Amino acid sequence: MRHNVTVDVPYSKALPYTLFSKGSQIELPRVDKTKEFVHFKYGGGTVFALFYTFTTVGRKRVRRAYVATGWSGEKDGEPSSLPGVDEPLYILFKARGREVDRLKRVLYVLVDEQGDEHKAFKLPLLFWHRLCALIRQSQAARSDVRILWEHFAKKKLLRLTKKERIARRAK
Repeated sequence: MRHNVTVDVPYSKALPYTLFSKGSQIELPRVDKTKEFVHFKYGGGTVFALFYTFTTVGRKRVRRAYVATGWSGEKDGEPSSLPGVDEPLYILFKARGREVDRLKRVLYVLVDEQGDEHKAFKLPLLFWHRLCALIRQSQAARSDVRILWEHFAKKKLLRLTKKERIARRAK
């Protein structure tokens, strides 16, 4: 079972990195008492994206992005840790350079065009593995992302009970 993950985004500029996270949050973000971090809590089993910008000694900025979920056990391999996250993570995808921009664009297509931020991040890990493979191959065109989305969204609809399907049709 995957556990909830809390991401601590720096609120002040005291740390040598900035962090932006996107995913299906299970509660509203909150600022801690010292006003150093904003805490984002993501549900167990959901996927989230972390975008880092690190400042190096020469004031050069290095960008990294990760698609991750909570680590559930040895079947996920070795647990990973990232700055701002205390829980162990299972990292599905690591991006650097141009891949960071591709990941942002794909998330835009999934979240903003579908109209629901939570749906995409609750899809199974297989969807995310395939999506990240598209990004890695530089073939994550808008149409490819939509086809993959529709394939997995239909599978999820087939697993709904009869009552749930009737309720969806009534909307």
